[in-house]
Amino acid sequence: KDWDFPSSGVFSGLKIDPDTLVKKLDLDSRSIISSRTGLEEKTILSKKEKMKLRKERWLQKIESVKLATQKQKAEAKRKATPVVGDMQPLMEALPELSDLTT
Repeated sequence: KDWDFPSSGVFSGLKIDPDTLVKKLDLDSRSIISSRTGLEEKTILSKKEKMKLRKERWLQKIESVKLATQKQKAEAKRKATPVVGDMQPLMEALPELSDLTT
């Protein structure tokens, strides 16, 4: 089919006042992200400070990995104990003796 529109245009009879198109946003209608960016300033760190922070995070990662391996080794050692087995979960589940007497 051939779409034949009048030569005057589809929106020729439409009258829009330009003042109705202008709208100002108040603080309540602004998005959260845009309101945050206007209020806060980012802290600027020097290169040395950034390197110190990276090193601290790296050392914390190493320490957490080390602790995890130590826990695994201790659990494996407790499980390898012949007759008794792993008593640590049982000890954690039982109440303290002081709790029972009071």
